[in-house]
Amino acid sequence: MGDADLFFFYLRGGRLEDQASKVIEAASAGRVNLRTSSEVYDDAISALWADEVPLETVLSFVSDMKAISNSSMPMSAEIAEDALSMYMKHGGRRKLSYFDSMHLATAKRYDLPFLTSDRYVIRNAKTLGVRTFDLADWEPIQ
Repeated sequence: MGDADLFFFYLRGGRLEDQASKVIEAASAGRVNLRTSSEVYDDAISALWADEVPLETVLSFVSDMKAISNSSMPMSAEIAEDALSMYMKHGGRRKLSYFDSMHLATAKRYDLPFLTSDRYVIRNAKTLGVRTFDLADWEPIQ
């Protein structure tokens, strides 16, 4: 399961653009079943709005995300409750973000590994109760 950063690196560039491209290419070729939390769209929209990106550009970004081969896992009350509990224990500046708690709780509920570049999540995966893969180290499936 991927987080919003995967889409940002792929669509807007950045230090892990090449790695994100490999993931998206593998998903497009059917070698990887890329899943996301349904909150990934709100995460992206909120991040872009916080950067004062014009609404037309935000809409274009979401349309581009939608065009990428992925399936969104639905939110439930149980997932939201788990996410808020996780955020209460691990959230804060330079720790777990609110949106990442939603993504992680979704990954836990559906027993999916979590692909991320977030150092806090990677370092604390066991405590958070998730299996993680570091986007920087991800290798495509042949």
